[in-house]
Amino acid sequence: AGRSKKDAASFGAQEVSTAIIASTLTTIVVFVPIAFLSGLTSAMFSQLAYTVAFALLCSLAVALTLIPVLCSKYLHVEPPDPQKHHWMYAIVHGMGASLERLDTHYQKAIGWALHHRKTVVLGAAASFAVTLLIFPYIGVELTPQTDEGQVNVNLQLPQGTVIGVSDEVAHQAEEIIKKQVPELDGILVQVGGGGGGPGGGGTNGVQFQLRLKDRALRQRTSQQIAQQLNDVLNVQPGVTVRANASGGMFTPGAGGFGGGGDRASVEIRGYDIAQATQLAQRVQNEIQQIPGIQNVRISRSAGVPEMLIRPDRVKAALFGLNVSSLGDVLGTALGGQQAGLYREGGNEYNIVVRLQDTEREQLQNVDLIPVTAPVSGSTIPAGSLISKQRQEGPVGIDREDRERIITVAAGFTEDRDLGSVMRDIQARVDPLKANLPPNFAIIYGGEYKDQQESFRQLLFALLLAVLLVYMVMAAQYESWRDPLIILFSIPLAAVGVTATLVLTRTNLSIQAFLGIIMLAGIAVSNAILLVDYTNILRRRDGLSVFDAVTRAGRTRLRPILMTTATTVLGLLPMAFGLGEGGEVQAPMARVVIGGLLTSTAITLLFIPTLYAIAEERSERRRTAELQPGAVAVDRPLSAQGD
Repeated sequence: AGRSKKDAASFGAQEVSTAIIASTLTTIVVFVPIAFLSGLTSAMFSQLAYTVAFALLCSLAVALTLIPVLCSKYLHVEPPDPQKHHWMYAIVHGMGASLERLDTHYQKAIGWALHHRKTVVLGAAASFAVTLLIFPYIGVELTPQTDEGQVNVNLQLPQGTVIGVSDEVAHQAEEIIKKQVPELDGILVQVGGGGGGPGGGGTNGVQFQLRLKDRALRQRTSQQIAQQLNDVLNVQPGVTVRANASGGMFTPGAGGFGGGGDRASVEIRGYDIAQATQLAQRVQNEIQQIPGIQNVRISRSAGVPEMLIRPDRVKAALFGLNVSSLGDVLGTALGGQQAGLYREGGNEYNIVVRLQDTEREQLQNVDLIPVTAPVSGSTIPAGSLISKQRQEGPVGIDREDRERIITVAAGFTEDRDLGSVMRDIQARVDPLKANLPPNFAIIYGGEYKDQQESFRQLLFALLLAVLLVYMVMAAQYESWRDPLIILFSIPLAAVGVTATLVLTRTNLSIQAFLGIIMLAGIAVSNAILLVDYTNILRRRDGLSVFDAVTRAGRTRLRPILMTTATTVLGLLPMAFGLGEGGEVQAPMARVVIGGLLTSTAITLLFIPTLYAIAEERSERRRTAELQPGAVAVDRPLSAQGD
C-alpha cells in the first residue's frame, strides 16, 4: 500500500515471478512426451503440442515484461466516482462486496480445515477411492463418433448374381430409403463392384451414399438413421444389409464410399482355409448373441459359382484334338473371340464371335457346342469329350504379417461403447481358444487394437509428464517436499474427470486422455500459487505455518478463481460440441473443465492442510535436533529458513 505505480508493478512482478514461471513450465512440459509419441496419437496431437508449448512460452515472456510495464502506466485502482458512473460503481461495488464475503468464508473454511486435518485428508482420500471404483464403468472408445451428415448403406447379394437382378434390388431399396429417411438431401447409388472375383464381375453388390440435411435441420443423428435402416431395409431374403454412419476419425472401415463401419473385429489366423472358415462361423455365431451387436459379417465371402470342365484326353486324341484346341473352341463359344473390326463414320467397333445369349445361359447347352475334328473333318458335340463339375472359386485370400487371416467384424448400436462390446466379445470368444486347431490363433484387432495401443502410449506420456512436472518444480524450489505436496492436486483432478465423464455420458477416448495429460500441468498451477506465496510469507515476514497458510490462501484466492474461471469459460464452447465435427474435441474440453473445477475446489482446502502437516512436522523434527531432550509440542511454529 502507498507505493507508486512503477514500484507496485515491479514489486508485484517479483512476488509472482517464481509462481508464474513454475506454473507455465509445468504446463509446457506435459506436452513434451506427446511430441515424441508414434502412430495415431502422434499424427493427431504432435502439432497441437508444438503450438501450445510455443504459445505458452510467448505468454510467459509477455506476463513478465509487457504486463508489468502496462500496469505501471495505465492501471488505475481508484474506484469509479458514484456521482458520475452510477451503473459502473454499482457493478464494481457489488462484485467487490461479493468477493469480500467469499474471502471471509474461505478464511473460516481454511481455518476449520487446519483444525480438522484428519477429516480433510480422509475426505480427499475417500473421494479418490470412490473415483477408482467408478472409473472402470466409464465407456471406452478410440475416437468420438461424429455426425458428418452422411450414411453409407451396403447391400450384398449372393455371389454370381447378375447385374440385372442387382439393379432391381437397388431400385427397391432406394424407394424404401426415400420413405424412411425424410432428412435425405441427396443420394448416390452404385450397382456392382461389391464382390468381384473370377466369373462374378463384382455384380452382386449395391452401395448407397446418403447425404443428409444439416444437423440443425433434423432431429435424428446419422447414427440413429443408420440404425433404423439396418432394421427396416430388408429387400428380399439372401440380401445382407449394412448401414453405418460416416463418422469417427481414423476409424477402420468407416471411410470411403460404402464404408463398413465395423468397429469391433476378431481376426482368425491360420493357413487351412476350410478350418479357418469353420472357426470364423463359430465366432460369428457367438458374437451375434451379444446385445447391441449388429451387422456381423465374415471378411471372406462365399466363392463365386463356376463350372469346372475337364477334357477327356484319350477321346480327344482319337479325333486329333488336344486340350488347347478344345479350350479354344469352348472359349470362343462361351466367352467370345474378336474376329475383326467394323469401321463406320470414323468409328471402329470390335467384332466378337460367340454363341447367342439364350444359348449360353443354360449349362446343359455346353454339351451341344460343336467341335470339328481336324482328322476326319466331322463335327462332334463337346459333351462327348468333356466332363463337368460345379464348384465355387475363391474370391480372395487376405494376409497380414505373412499369415492368412479371416476377420469377423461387427458394428454396434449407439447405446453401446467399444470397451463394453469387446469385453462381451472376449467373454464369448475366449473359450474357443482352448480348442483351436494347430497353428491357429484368435486376435482382437481393428479399432480395439488401435485403442489399446494408443492408450498404452498415452498412459506412458501421462506418467512421464507427471515426472517432468515434479522435476521442474524440484529444480525451481530446490526442494523435494514442496513439489511432492503440489503433485497431490493431480489425483484430486481425477475426481472431477470421472464425475464429468459420467454426468455427460462421455466415453473415454484418446481426446479425453489428452485432456487428462493436460490436467497434469494445469491442475498444479493453483497449488503452486498457494505454496509459493506461503513460503514467501514465512521467509519474508516470519509468519508461523498456520498464519502463513491462512493468509496465503486468502490472498491467492482471487487469482486462483480468476485463472480457473477464464480457463473454464474458454473451453465451454468446445465442451458443448457445437458445429460440424464438434464432437471430436468435446471430450478433451469436458475433462479439463471437470478436473479443473474439482481440483480447484479441493485444492483450496487440501493442499494448505497437507502443507501445514508436512511443514510443522519438519519444524518439530528440526527443533528436536537442535535441542536434544526437548519435547515437541503440536502447535504452529515460526518460519525458519529451509
